[in-house]
Amino acid sequence: MKEPLIKLINEEIYSNVDAFENGAVSNGENQNIRSVKVNGLFEDDIGSSVSRRFIFNDLKKFTSSLEDSYRESVCSFYHSRDNYFQFLYYDSKMRGHYDYHTDYVKKHPRILTIIVGLNSVDEYEGGELFVQNHMKGVKLDKGDAIMFPSNFMYPHKVAPVTEGERKVLIIWTQ
Repeated sequence: MKEPLIKLINEEIYSNVDAFENGAVSNGENQNIRSVKVNGLFEDDIGSSVSRRFIFNDLKKFTSSLEDSYRESVCSFYHSRDNYFQFLYYDSKMRGHYDYHTDYVKKHPRILTIIVGLNSVDEYEGGELFVQNHMKGVKLDKGDAIMFPSNFMYPHKVAPVTEGERKVLIIWTQ
């Protein structure tokens, strides 16, 4: 993802992290499965904001180019009807993390998960992404993207952020 779009996202979306929703999920035994703040970007909610419209349109183009690459190099019969965007904010104060999970949801089936780093790896400690139980995690730098199928074959987690803050964009295709 290009720097001007990342800069606009950070200025427009992350300028008020307090407006993000609490995305914490517990399993009922006071064990947090997920500790993160979330903010979605949906076309119906853009209103008259020129910046948000610009972000939304550019994210649609970016997603389309990634889907083309996926179709060409991984799965020639891949096709999606729609996609949606969610911004996640993990910080060390809440020990932001997300235990192993998959992104498939029966009610709104997700096909492809795309995760894009929105800040520098120098701005946080921890926060590594582990996919398929790999022993070594990946820290996404600003502009880095990783994509994988959203199905049960690709469980993934985010290790706790121990210092600073980690900002990512999640794109799901349907």
